[in-house]
Amino acid sequence: MKKFIAAVVVVVGLGLALRYAFNRPAKPARKPAPVAVPVVEPPPRVTSSEPQPEPQPQPTPEPTRPPPPPAPPRFPNATRVSTAMEESFAVAGGVIYYCDGKSVMAEPISGGAPKVVGECDDAFELIADEQGVVYCSNNQLLQITTGIAGSHVLADNVECILAALDDKYVYFSKPGFEGVENPGVYRVARGGGTPERIHATRPKEQFMVFSEGDVLWISAWSAGTITKLPKAPGAKARTVVTAQKGIVDVAAGSSSLYWIVETSSELRRRKKPGGVIQVIGRGVDVETVRVVDDHVYWFERAQDEQRLMHLAPGAEVAEELATGLRMASPSLQVDSVGAYVSDLDGIYLFKR
Repeated sequence: MKKFIAAVVVVVGLGLALRYAFNRPAKPARKPAPVAVPVVEPPPRVTSSEPQPEPQPQPTPEPTRPPPPPAPPRFPNATRVSTAMEESFAVAGGVIYYCDGKSVMAEPISGGAPKVVGECDDAFELIADEQGVVYCSNNQLLQITTGIAGSHVLADNVECILAALDDKYVYFSKPGFEGVENPGVYRVARGGGTPERIHATRPKEQFMVFSEGDVLWISAWSAGTITKLPKAPGAKARTVVTAQKGIVDVAAGSSSLYWIVETSSELRRRKKPGGVIQVIGRGVDVETVRVVDDHVYWFERAQDEQRLMHLAPGAEVAEELATGLRMASPSLQVDSVGAYVSDLDGIYLFKR
């Protein structure tokens, strides 16, 4: 019996062992390895004891603006032909002459740098033509010939007021001031020589001279007259205008005489043969009238400035060419091209 029971136990144990072997559960799946996360190190702490600058606020950029338009020209109807700021100058042959310090400068009107052509010393009056430029300086009458550098003396020891030129002679006057010997109107050859007095004057008189062809027109400040003097040898002067005391400048066109009267600040004219005297300009305090090809130019004061006036041939009413001239006493020169005017910022050409 015991053996039977033992055999049963063995059989049952073998059966259970075989059942477990065939029905054993599968092993669980292995978990994936965790992904490594990079470690970010914090920035090192500043250990310097120096104070750190605080960030500055950046300025807000201004909006882009278009450039301002160029300033309008001072004289829309003129061209600035020189930047020389000289009160006295002369024009001839496309060249502007002026005294800059101790040098006479020649500057092309068409452009280009001025160059030294001679010497000067306080030359307050210059007159030029195709032959060259003539001026009074330091009691000498000097000339610079076109194309030849250097000044040469036409007359020495003369206290002269330069007046006019022609092909043969230079004309100048010696005022009848106290201490001036033999005052009057003189001429000297363009090549130089001894001055010849061609018109005498009374004491305290001052003459202005205009050369026209074969005639000189001579005005007398104190006597108030205009005299016609032919250039022919031995010719006699003849008074053609009277009762105009205070004449400070005279000029002539083809048919009329023009003169400025200081006492009334007027520009007047009259036909050469005679007739009514007309006033064509008022407020004239710059002692200059210029006539070329019957075009007449002068200045009139407008408050604190000067304006340039022009009377065309045959016109009865003058036109204003420019206003706002800032030089107190500007210079005026004319030629067949137009009028040249000095101002504080240069010399301007007003073409006609």
